[in-house]
Amino acid sequence: MASNSRGLRMGSQVALEFSKLRHRHLVAVCIAMVAFVLLWFGSQGAKQVVRSDDYRTVLYSLPQINAVILPLLSTVVASTVCDIENRTNKWKELLTIERADSLFCAKWLTCAILLAATVTGEVAATTALGVMLGFDPVPLGEAAVLWASTLGVCLFVSTVVEAICFFANNQFLPVATGIVLSFLGLFSLYLPPAVSMFVPSAYFGLLSTVSMTYDAASGSIIWGSVPWPLWRFLLVAVITAAAFLLSLRASSRKEP
Repeated sequence: MASNSRGLRMGSQVALEFSKLRHRHLVAVCIAMVAFVLLWFGSQGAKQVVRSDDYRTVLYSLPQINAVILPLLSTVVASTVCDIENRTNKWKELLTIERADSLFCAKWLTCAILLAATVTGEVAATTALGVMLGFDPVPLGEAAVLWASTLGVCLFVSTVVEAICFFANNQFLPVATGIVLSFLGLFSLYLPPAVSMFVPSAYFGLLSTVSMTYDAASGSIIWGSVPWPLWRFLLVAVITAAAFLLSLRASSRKEP
């Protein structure tokens, strides 16, 4: 009964967080991001399908654009969810009626739901667009791996940003973090794996299951499949969980 009551209470808190976002246009921002990715892939895919209709073109292209776009979007989502109290300076007032750790969890779940919906929409819409452009359908299992990998990295970024938001007095540092990660994501796919391992936004590409080589003699692209680097995904999950638990413990000591 106690666990059910805690679950209902947390559900109410998450619903309250979504109600606070009604006039912040955050859902519109997420939809706009998916639309931008579709426009980008539509433009690039229409040229690439002439060379090859291999579905792995879709699986290779998405991590490239995601490494630039999604770190910034994850930052915007987390900072917007937390910025409501920062803008109105209501943290102290809110913490007198609500536990800091419960508030942290509610905001984290709100971010997770928004990002999960966005990633689901992006993967589904892009794979469907790929078929419309003439690419082979992406196997469901490989689409699921892409979805899990993408969402995992998004949650990693948003967890760190939420922790920064929760303890910073302004939103400059969280936004700067997102901009830096997006900038690094632009170049991360071209760095050696030993270096890119230390760049959070590089994991969109590091978790890919596709290899690509260019045959200069024939001018063709040779696609290949590689095993999903599960250990890298687990590394992201462990770091995310550690950041969440450390932030949760610190937030529980936050004074009203």
